[in-house]
Amino acid sequence: MAETAEKYCIQIVTYIRRRRDLTQEQFYDHWKNVHAPKVVPWAEKHGISRYQQVYVSGSMVPIAATASAPNAISKDNLPTTPVEFDGIAMFLVPSLKQFTDAFKDPYYTEVIEPDEREMLDKDGPGSGVIASFQGPMIDMVHQGQNTLGQRGLIYREIFGEFEKGRAL
Repeated sequence: MAETAEKYCIQIVTYIRRRRDLTQEQFYDHWKNVHAPKVVPWAEKHGISRYQQVYVSGSMVPIAATASAPNAISKDNLPTTPVEFDGIAMFLVPSLKQFTDAFKDPYYTEVIEPDEREMLDKDGPGSGVIASFQGPMIDMVHQGQNTLGQRGLIYREIFGEFEKGRAL
């Protein structure tokens, strides 16, 4: 997708939990080497600009599924205490509707979703999706360059003076 078109995209950030019988290493290996290759053609077909995997763990209180996580099943009794997550899936999409419509594709239901069962804690909170958030993606720096125009240059001189003062 062209760089200018990405300015108007929605960033979706989804915290996921591995199947509890998998080690973190097994989960990351499957996610990268088995699951991702299945997702790529589906993402391309549906105009998903970026699909990224972040290999990180932590914990957070589960949040009921939103429109950005159509593959999550909200459960009435979500825990009120933190639950571990094992990774973050990030998608950059032209619109939330376009993204949620992609989950209706038979390829998702027949190929991707069954593979999710091989790696995600589908029996746990949110069916393995602990939380999902979405919002407009706004670059401040892209590929090492200021994207704010004049507004981004205001502090460049101040920064230069600051750096000179520290070098003395």
